[in-house]
Amino acid sequence: MTGRFLSGVSAISVLLLTMLLASCGGGGGSSVADGGIRGTGSSVGPVSGFSSVIVNGILFKTRNLGVDGFQGEVGIPEPTKEYLKKGMILQIRGEWRDDGEGEAESIRYDDTLRGPVTAVPEPWDGVTGQGRIEVMGFEVTLDRLTQTTLDDLRSIGVDDNRLRVSGWLQEDGSFRASYVGVADAGNSEEIEGYLRVTGDEPNQRYFVGDLEIDILSGAACDELQLSDGTSVDVEGEYFSGAAFTVSRICNGPASFLDASLDEDVQVAGVVTSEFTGDRNDGRFTLNGIPVTTNDDTDFDDIEPADISGGVLLQVEGRYINDNDVLTLRAEEIEYRDADAEVEGAPEMSLNDILRVGGVEIRLTAFTIREDDDDEDDRCPANLGDAANLEVAGIQRSADGGYLEALEVECDNEAEDAGFELEGRITALNPQQRTQSLTALGVTILVNESTVFDDIDFDSLSKGDKVEVEYVRLLNGDFLATDIEREDD
Repeated sequence: MTGRFLSGVSAISVLLLTMLLASCGGGGGSSVADGGIRGTGSSVGPVSGFSSVIVNGILFKTRNLGVDGFQGEVGIPEPTKEYLKKGMILQIRGEWRDDGEGEAESIRYDDTLRGPVTAVPEPWDGVTGQGRIEVMGFEVTLDRLTQTTLDDLRSIGVDDNRLRVSGWLQEDGSFRASYVGVADAGNSEEIEGYLRVTGDEPNQRYFVGDLEIDILSGAACDELQLSDGTSVDVEGEYFSGAAFTVSRICNGPASFLDASLDEDVQVAGVVTSEFTGDRNDGRFTLNGIPVTTNDDTDFDDIEPADISGGVLLQVEGRYINDNDVLTLRAEEIEYRDADAEVEGAPEMSLNDILRVGGVEIRLTAFTIREDDDDEDDRCPANLGDAANLEVAGIQRSADGGYLEALEVECDNEAEDAGFELEGRITALNPQQRTQSLTALGVTILVNESTVFDDIDFDSLSKGDKVEVEYVRLLNGDFLATDIEREDD
């Protein structure tokens, strides 16, 4: 794919996810959130748009927020488009309705990491949509859902970047970034994670990950227990050489979980332990929070076997007391990771449906439009008027196959006349004169002019993930010019 295909979606840290997921999105369009619970409760998830705030597909109105209704981070004093950015993970408490709108009673934003870049082990690759950096020694994964206000994720380097990261803490202590931006020089450093305690009193030493922290007298919040495994939010000053002087340390996102049983919950986050059991009696953890399934759980185009470590999900349900452990009983589970892409000039646009290279693209309230920061590539009101679109989303199998858009990037300079898609093969026709494959609902012919990269047609199978470059013929058919099999 050409250029930076997509950037991404963010979240507060580890346990934040089970508390308050709302999705910032919006403005314009008639997109309505998918089905699911509606009521009063909490929602945690990345901002996907504005016009008030859209989180997890719900447009939360903020007009009735009181003076204390928003708790922001340093440099983010108000819940407005000026300060909040797409991909930042919010905690929202409020109510939501069947029409996809709600009223926010309180909103909270907190950086997951804030500090200097200490290494770039895998510079951002706009073609693969992947990269890895380290912030104060903590590994941060960048992917095609990572949103950024930087000019280019490739610009991230050691020493010349202080970043704020909103993301999910993963089981191995690394982070998956939903948002990456510049941290003001005057801001203190911040880390969310789990406390590790070694030694015996009075010679105990404290770590978050491999970073040793020096807790100054009076820095610990009254309710904090400095015990091994405690979820913490740490602020202070980082020194090169892996030293961190703590000016404030309090309970981390887990502390925002109240004991409101039977409360409606929306959560977006990463799986931190894989699914065990069966779909009618299963269990996994999402950002460290226990989640259970039962006969009434709706698995929306996802199977229990797909729920493995690092996968991004959205879960709706209610809190229950499970052997004195606050647990989320899932009523609906949806996949939220981009696993397919298409690029090319749009062929049509009608309401919330687009078509690019024969691929049907459905826009939802989760869809992020990459058009806010670059005047030259601002998306037109009607996406069908764009010269070129790059769309990443979820390959859906219903209705013959379509792409549920998670992110749309506009380019007002026309590319070549061809198209490019990445997705899984759903059908193969091996007949010599009419060889073809079908992916994302599009049947693409293959002939002697098609270039195969280290494979041939006979080696392809249903379910293979492929990247296909193709063109439209005069008769309207599509012909593959290049086919490459992608590793999962």
